[in-house]
Amino acid sequence: MLLVCIAVVTFSSCEDVIDLDLDNGKNQLVVDAFINSDDTVQTIRLTSSASYFSNVATPANNSSTVRVLGPNNLVYNFNTDGEGNYNYDPSINGAIDSIGYPFILEVEHNGNLFRATSILNPVPIIDSMPFDFEPGGFGAEEGYYSQFYARDFAGRKDYYWIKPFKNDSAVYDDPSFLILSEDATFGGDAGDGLVFIVPLRASITNSEVPFLEGDTSSVELHSLNNDAYEFLDQVVNTSGNDGLFAVPPSNIRSNILDAAGNSQDLVLGLFSISAISKFEVVIPIK
Repeated sequence: MLLVCIAVVTFSSCEDVIDLDLDNGKNQLVVDAFINSDDTVQTIRLTSSASYFSNVATPANNSSTVRVLGPNNLVYNFNTDGEGNYNYDPSINGAIDSIGYPFILEVEHNGNLFRATSILNPVPIIDSMPFDFEPGGFGAEEGYYSQFYARDFAGRKDYYWIKPFKNDSAVYDDPSFLILSEDATFGGDAGDGLVFIVPLRASITNSEVPFLEGDTSSVELHSLNNDAYEFLDQVVNTSGNDGLFAVPPSNIRSNILDAAGNSQDLVLGLFSISAISKFEVVIPIK
């Protein structure tokens, strides 16, 4: 015990505060361009990068021109609201919903033109969402647990982002817990053409706060391109990058290129367009 106490005192007395003078780095445009085929207002958010150790919100960017190019020479113009959000109302030119078409994002910023391409892949129909009451135990709370049923398309490689909601709020608010799948499972070719496996189906319920009577359980299934899937997978890994074996953080690779089609280091972020399938159930009050 004496040796332990001596060690604690010794190490405690050796602690010094070291202030590092770090360069802020270049200012970069950040493009959050995840849109979908729904008939609701679509939003692309533009901000500017900030210092890694900054404790303030990243500055909104309202000085760019943002548009998406579609089939038949359609141009979907996204207009700024003055707070960094560039919005498109589908009531103008219709929803951005041509399955299989390679939509192109164009961003004009500081005299430069940047482009990214995303194919609108199909998404399976969610055909049901059963739920059951569970008494709780083994780390799970008492309540209602729902899951969704959908079948992956056979004969092709598909990627999905599963978004669960409880009463219109996201079930999970931790960026390290995005629910992603390759076909109907977590990876490989074993899930091609199958019903989504149980861990994915049941992931739409948070066992720490399951549903109660009167709650609405809803889920959205979004199709992804491979680059969007890889981007989000890196977001998950980066968000959980801490502890003893953490590695230095770095920017996640973007699919946004310069006008000549080359990689660039002025713009960060990603352009992704998804087809979307929805379903919801209300837990009845008994």
